[in-house]
Amino acid sequence: MKPADEMAQAMMAALGLTEAGIAARKIFLEFTDEDAARLKRLHGLLSGTEQDFARRFYDHLLRFEETRRFIPDEASLDRLRTTQAQYFDTLTAGTYDADYVRHRLRVGLAHQRIGLETQWYLGAYAKYLADALPDLWQRLGDDPDLAIATLQSLLKIVLFDMGLAMDTYVHADRQAILSLREYAELVFSAIPDGLAVLTADLTVISINRAFARRFELSEMDAHGQPLAMLIRAEGLDHHLHEVRETGIVKRDLFFEMARAPDGPAIPVRATLTGIRLAEEEEEEEEARLLVIVEDMTEQARLQDALRESETTLLRAQEVARIGSWRLDFLAGTLAWSPEVYRIFGVDRKAAIRYGTFLACVHPEDREMVDAAWQAALAGAPYHLQHRIVADGEARWVEERAEIEFDGEHRPIKAVGTVQDITDRKAAETRIETLAFYDPLTVLPNRALFMDRLRHELAAAERRGQRLALLFLDLDRFKDINDTLGHDAGDRVLVEVARRFREALREEETLARLSGDEFVIIASDSGKAAVRIAERIAEALATPIAVGDQGFSVSTSIGIAIFPEDGTSTEALLKHADIAMYRAKGAGGGYRFYRAEMGEELARRLGIAKRLEKALINGQLQLHYQPQVNLASGALIGAEALMRWTDPEWGSVSPADFIPIAEERGLIVSLGEWALAAACGQVRQWETDGRPMPGRVAVNVSARQLEDDGFVDTAIRIARENGAAPARIELELTESGMMRDPDRAVEITQALAAAGFSLSIDDFGTGYSSLSYLKRFPVSRLKIDISFVRDMLSDRNDRSIVGTIIAMGRGMELETLAEGIEHADQATALLAMGCHLAQGFHFGRPKPADRFEESWLTKR
Repeated sequence: MKPADEMAQAMMAALGLTEAGIAARKIFLEFTDEDAARLKRLHGLLSGTEQDFARRFYDHLLRFEETRRFIPDEASLDRLRTTQAQYFDTLTAGTYDADYVRHRLRVGLAHQRIGLETQWYLGAYAKYLADALPDLWQRLGDDPDLAIATLQSLLKIVLFDMGLAMDTYVHADRQAILSLREYAELVFSAIPDGLAVLTADLTVISINRAFARRFELSEMDAHGQPLAMLIRAEGLDHHLHEVRETGIVKRDLFFEMARAPDGPAIPVRATLTGIRLAEEEEEEEEARLLVIVEDMTEQARLQDALRESETTLLRAQEVARIGSWRLDFLAGTLAWSPEVYRIFGVDRKAAIRYGTFLACVHPEDREMVDAAWQAALAGAPYHLQHRIVADGEARWVEERAEIEFDGEHRPIKAVGTVQDITDRKAAETRIETLAFYDPLTVLPNRALFMDRLRHELAAAERRGQRLALLFLDLDRFKDINDTLGHDAGDRVLVEVARRFREALREEETLARLSGDEFVIIASDSGKAAVRIAERIAEALATPIAVGDQGFSVSTSIGIAIFPEDGTSTEALLKHADIAMYRAKGAGGGYRFYRAEMGEELARRLGIAKRLEKALINGQLQLHYQPQVNLASGALIGAEALMRWTDPEWGSVSPADFIPIAEERGLIVSLGEWALAAACGQVRQWETDGRPMPGRVAVNVSARQLEDDGFVDTAIRIARENGAAPARIELELTESGMMRDPDRAVEITQALAAAGFSLSIDDFGTGYSSLSYLKRFPVSRLKIDISFVRDMLSDRNDRSIVGTIIAMGRGMELETLAEGIEHADQATALLAMGCHLAQGFHFGRPKPADRFEESWLTKR
């Protein structure tokens, strides 16, 4: 059924319009089969006049604004004329069964829903009869008795229709009233504050759920009981009688309220008011009373704690040498401690007022500070950091204050502290700069760039917009380093970065990835990318002076467009990089990425299909790469690395199949297999009497971290394969944990509690918030190979490695360097304070049996 049919059917049921009900109405109207027969005969006589009658009918309706507004245009008018002709035609068709009634109810519902008032609806029936009578008499006038009888039959069926029309309006109004009443009851019940409605003599009419729960009452049992029999609160009756007599609302009344007679009292804030419904005013009934109760237990506890801590706070200020101040609102006095005078650079003899303080605030922060203070006067906490100008120098301060209010919530006194945090702010800025900015060019580094690119991609996807990524590589930059040295090369990079910044608009993001590689994000189409490439070329048109020499510098630019060339940060960056190399191979300039979609897609699908079979058929295996102590060379653990040998293709690189596994949703299954295989191997070595010193590290993908059941799965896999979690180290990526940092904190804490050791893999390539990093229960940071590889020749990489080692030492975390290929790298790392490493210099990844032969000793 259509919705309208369902509504009409439901109304028939509600109105009792069964076959018997319809028959009863006809009997009351004395409508008989003879009436139906006469109307059917009249139907035949009027055949062909319906359209003309409908036209005259709507000409009449168009004369009145009240009915004309329902006919918006000619197309609607034609449609309504046709529908009305059909309506009038069925009126005399002679069949008046349940289908006829349902159709009439549908018509009535339609008119009620569009807002046609009943007087116009019923007036339309009068117009129908007035126009129909002449036609009836013209056709039956030769037989007056028949004409009168037919007219009586017509009046009966018209009145039958009118009754149905009135039923639709009345029924709809009743349903609306019931819905409003149910809504009001729902709102009343759901309000979080306790509500009680009382009669004038303080008898309970109703209470909501919050009131009942707060005082352990039953909503049903409370009805009809005197309030004093249910609730004990000194003075409440007196205030209620005053509200009843005066009609004045009483707010913010504080009581110790309890369940009568001896329930535990709780502090509450109450509002008392009278309520009167409109019909009660007409009947001059006494007003009802409404009691609103807000539980103040938590607020009272906080106030007690505040008063208790004030004394301790004052003593602590003396020890910590933090400036303090006192404000007496009633006396209008403000007093500063000597340290506050020193911090703000104000003469101790100067008169101190609020304006004196505000004048010391940095002009750009003044409005914010004043707004915070005004909010505190209204009850909000006062705790903020802002700048001041003291002795001509901008400095940072942190302020805290507590305001004491009287019983009327007017401020009485305030105490506060001021601490100079300029050095702390500078340290935070230096840490952030080291972590997220290139120290040479002060441009965003790879970590910050990747984070911004992720945000830009997400925003572009939400808005349905394109995004351009430009990958820039300076041409022949190596020549400058080789001829003039790295210092000259650094000066060139600084100047190039400056020119790039000036060539770009504010909304275009520029970053330095490494060496002479830069990237630009432009939230626009390919045309915008071309304009940027042209501006970049123009910016480099003038030679760059280095000492007494000038160098002409150009750049090769690769451009990838979201979403056509990739939807992930990795894919887009990779494709832009590929396009850049094509541009460089063509002699410079810019090139757009163009993928050979058929071959590439077939290759990736083939890898995915074979990888699924390899997982099922046991064609995957783990190779183990040793992890050593740099000082002693002793084995301290191993990393389990996945390898795949296809029967036809031979060895397939993890760089090829791991990204595809992530795209095709296979990475979780691969991760679980790897963890199970590693646990089983650890157990096997122990059984064979060749236990692994330290732990075996297993990589965990971001997708696995997103799985709600990952913690339970990891514990189950370790248990089923006979390995203690303490023998396993789970390597997590920065990017994987920072997708949802709060959830990652929860998961890693659960894993650590189960006994697993945790490390952050490829540290420095992602974007880790330091505030989150310290919350992760990790024990080791793995320095990414991309920093280690060139650390002896690239001072930026060496600086990053040193920063990570220092950060790990400061946070009491081990650091392990990846990708050690030469002894001089190992020596440098040890000297910098890194004690653990892995790489080809110590050993390549080997299958379990060969690793055992090389590294594990029989016990």
